[in-house]
Amino acid sequence: MAKKANPAGCDVFISGAGVPGLTLAILLGQAGLRVAVADAAPLPGAPDTLPPAARNRTSAFMKGSVNILARTGAWADCLEEGAPLCRLSILDRHRTRRDEKLRVDFQARDIGLAEFGVNMPNEILRAALVKRARKIANITLLAPAALDEIEVMAQQVAITLATGQVFTAALAVGADGRHSKLRERAGIAFKTQDYDQAALTCLFHHSRPHENTSLEFHYPGGPFTTVPLPGNTSSLVWVERGMDADALMRLRKAEFTATLQKRTEGLLGRVSLATAPSCWPLISCAADRLTAPRVALMAEAAHVLHPMGAQGLNLSLRDAAALAELIIEAKQLGLDPGSTTLLDRYERARHLDIQGRRHGTDMLARLLVRDNPLAQDARRAGLKLVDSFFPLKAMIMKKGLAA
Repeated sequence: MAKKANPAGCDVFISGAGVPGLTLAILLGQAGLRVAVADAAPLPGAPDTLPPAARNRTSAFMKGSVNILARTGAWADCLEEGAPLCRLSILDRHRTRRDEKLRVDFQARDIGLAEFGVNMPNEILRAALVKRARKIANITLLAPAALDEIEVMAQQVAITLATGQVFTAALAVGADGRHSKLRERAGIAFKTQDYDQAALTCLFHHSRPHENTSLEFHYPGGPFTTVPLPGNTSSLVWVERGMDADALMRLRKAEFTATLQKRTEGLLGRVSLATAPSCWPLISCAADRLTAPRVALMAEAAHVLHPMGAQGLNLSLRDAAALAELIIEAKQLGLDPGSTTLLDRYERARHLDIQGRRHGTDMLARLLVRDNPLAQDARRAGLKLVDSFFPLKAMIMKKGLAA
């Protein structure tokens, strides 16, 4: 399709209208910058119009992320759809020579907090962010509108969409996921590691209250985690080895429910499915670098983590906050928001956080599935040490709040 003769201009073009991309757009738009956001898929409607399946994927947003999202003005619009996370219970269920069960509780009140964060359906939050972005005059939302080409020039970048629309901007931001077209067009390599695991997710009802507690059972195939939602409902993230996950997905509803009942050990009473389970393979990915001339990567365009510890989306929101701060500062000082200086600062600002979380979750994921006696003993000894030495336990909880 031919390019428009007069392309539209903006300060920042964002490819990808997921939660991180929309958060960045709103933070910039509220500061007076002109922002265009394009996504290949249609945008969600109002939060109260979404079907039950849209609530199937949830994320545990820790305090740092809640603070970032609150700045967008969208968080308050969907807060009633989430549930506070006040306690995390880790239950080790690996077979041991003594065959003893182990439970370690982390409670927010022990470090002077009412809650660690909030568990929220991703698509509900995304719909609230879309609603907020539509109210900001200097944000242009384009969807469905897939990215086609980018052309980097000395003072700007030109982005051509599959619709034929062309936008020029000082900076193009890739927030378009693990299969990022912007990253590909910018020539940034992306390395992928397969865990031979898959994650099953669904929502389920239960007869006993969850008491705002997340239960994380550690099994040889991976963590089996229930996370509270409003009422007697929880979300499930069930990690299993690939073949075992495939077998679980082939179960009839009654068989799957019975297996879920057994895994929860009756701690939540009788269970019943609220949504059908979905499944996706688990991988870890990392871009070779976060920037190229007039291009910045963030969120899953830059990094994909194992779900162990619920780090991924929280890490992505810190990308958005850091990039927004640098761009807004540059604009206020009359500087170029797409300059090499700004991009270098962004790369340095995010490097340690991204690398630390990526390697940390990878190490935990590998340690958890090691089923030999020495690994089991070491893992359980570590949990017992944490449980018995409060200063260490408190440090771990405070460190996790940045997630």
